[in-house]
Amino acid sequence: MTFRKTTVDYDMLILVGIGPKADHSLERFLNGHKQKKPLIFRCEEVLVWDPYGSLARSILSALMRYSAIYEIWILGCKSEQESTFSILSENVDNLTTSTATYLISHLSGLSDDRWFHVPSDESSGACQTAHLLQNHPLLPRPVTVNVALPDKQDFLTVQE
Repeated sequence: MTFRKTTVDYDMLILVGIGPKADHSLERFLNGHKQKKPLIFRCEEVLVWDPYGSLARSILSALMRYSAIYEIWILGCKSEQESTFSILSENVDNLTTSTATYLISHLSGLSDDRWFHVPSDESSGACQTAHLLQNHPLLPRPVTVNVALPDKQDFLTVQE
């Protein structure tokens, strides 16, 4: 039995959240870019806060692997939830919380408050991620980074 290796010539990378609103944004975006072959990264937040963390590394790796990708699109969506929520469960004991806090602050360099409290509105995270990627020293220079956010009529608009 022989296996045929299939290659896809992706020509854009899309970073989008998870959930019904993100699905809706992605569907609207893809309808406007029918001729493109996107490589889609789905993640809970569209916020890359560590320029050398695993998500940033995966994005840079994809750009090296798929040389036809010259644009990155970050699709944000608005949320009706409170501005942040904690990923700490109320059932977690104090020892576990203090151990996790210590490890986060000493291994990641992030404050425990930033790590534990997730913003639910992806629009600011999308813009922060775009800024981080645009200024990343390992981003190939012909690659552009764009942000699209829903407006009041729920149409995606490109952010400058």
